[in-house]
Amino acid sequence: MATICTATDIRGLTLTGKNGPLFQELYQELKRRVLEGELPPGIRLPPSRLLAAQLNIGRNTVTAAFNQLLAEGYLQSKTGSGTYVADSLPEQWLHTRKTQRSSSEENFNGTLSNYGQLCAKAAPVQANDNPVQANNNPVKNSSFTVGVPDLKAFPFALWNKIQNQQSQLTRCSSMGFGNPAGLPALREAIADYLRTSRSVKCTPDQIVITNGAQQALALCARLLINEGEYAAIEEPGYRGAHCSFLAAGAQLQPCTLDEQGLMTEKLANLSTSPKVIYTSPAHQYPTGAILPLDRRLELLNWAARNNCWIIEDDYDSEYHYRNRPLASLQGLSSRHQVIYIGSFSKVLFPALRLGYLVLPESLVKPFITARQAMAGEIPLQTQATVSSFIREGHFSRHIRRMRLLYEKKQQILQVACRTLAPWCTAPCSGSGMHQVLYLKPELRHLESQLHKRLQEQGIYSSTLSSYFLGQPQQAGLVLGFANSSELEIIEGVATIRQTLNHLRTYSNEGRL
Repeated sequence: MATICTATDIRGLTLTGKNGPLFQELYQELKRRVLEGELPPGIRLPPSRLLAAQLNIGRNTVTAAFNQLLAEGYLQSKTGSGTYVADSLPEQWLHTRKTQRSSSEENFNGTLSNYGQLCAKAAPVQANDNPVQANNNPVKNSSFTVGVPDLKAFPFALWNKIQNQQSQLTRCSSMGFGNPAGLPALREAIADYLRTSRSVKCTPDQIVITNGAQQALALCARLLINEGEYAAIEEPGYRGAHCSFLAAGAQLQPCTLDEQGLMTEKLANLSTSPKVIYTSPAHQYPTGAILPLDRRLELLNWAARNNCWIIEDDYDSEYHYRNRPLASLQGLSSRHQVIYIGSFSKVLFPALRLGYLVLPESLVKPFITARQAMAGEIPLQTQATVSSFIREGHFSRHIRRMRLLYEKKQQILQVACRTLAPWCTAPCSGSGMHQVLYLKPELRHLESQLHKRLQEQGIYSSTLSSYFLGQPQQAGLVLGFANSSELEIIEGVATIRQTLNHLRTYSNEGRL
């Protein structure tokens, strides 16, 4: 017969109410005594009414404490018999799970999909890639994060003013569901801008607003490729594209690059005709190569002959410092085979999560349907703010201002990188927001250690090898200079030089 525990058996139990509600205090005290063995497994606690009378508290207080302990597994209730201390406590169960794994767990050999394995191999996301203090100033020595614009130079006051105006003008209409393709005013503004700046041939009806460029890529992969079909990609290339195509079940075919970008003459060597080819011709990511006009035309002709879609990622074409960017592939094409992807992450700020697709008319309806199924509405107020920002001329002025700022930063970086000549090269395309440092062949083995040591010193670059799908043919660092001040650029390159010198010395001495 189970032993009944009374309040007098729980020696020294007094409730003061000084540390919160009485039921919480009782719960904590009973839990402690259960865990310490003062209330052993299997002992029956007194009925709630009796315990309440003995402690001079309300019955509901006792009931609340009991219910919490029952829910957490410290007590168990037996109908018609009473409430008992559980035979097996939660802590014991957790300890057993950690120390005594079953043979079936030890022998499980499940594998990830191609997409899952790529995610597992990818460079870990750094929580402090762009650390920011409470005063919105970057933390000292945080530099070279890839893909982040100069947020300090963004016109916050103007942006907030427009945002507040939109909030007043569209207080009710922006709170419901909008056009599934995106706010018409924003699509019109984008179409006007692309026609003049990128020679894109489109109407607003061909534009679909997305949750960033990554969703645009995911839509392309899902809607254009069946499982097992081939997608041709630049090598090295954008990892987000790799992931999107693999998630759709595609088989990837790497395409060779040189200093001018995609080598179109080698496309004929692909073993299987791909369903799509992904490219960033205005400023290849990550190498920075700019695809010349003759290769653009050859790519269009090759894609037409092979009945292949072209996905043109125009992620930062606004930032060309020596010359105007060449016309987009979409603008050069007459066969409606190019899908154009753009984004506001680089030109405004990443947290907007606002991108867009320019689609052949035949693809608009299925893409809208798929976008609705994939994710909810993009906030209408955000779309309205961006629309007004473009329409009122602020966007063009902001681009011109940032173009001058980034050109100066790139020049400073180029001068600083001359000190790295013994170890790496840093070719400049006169465009973009990042710089590639190519380690010389005899130092490629230092890439991983260099990246790790620099991170420890607040330099958040990316490794060049991580952009290769297959065996990396090159090694080095990708430095995003847009988010770094001029002083941070100079000091950051000095740190890279010092770290490289140390690593080379250790390597020569056999200490790595």
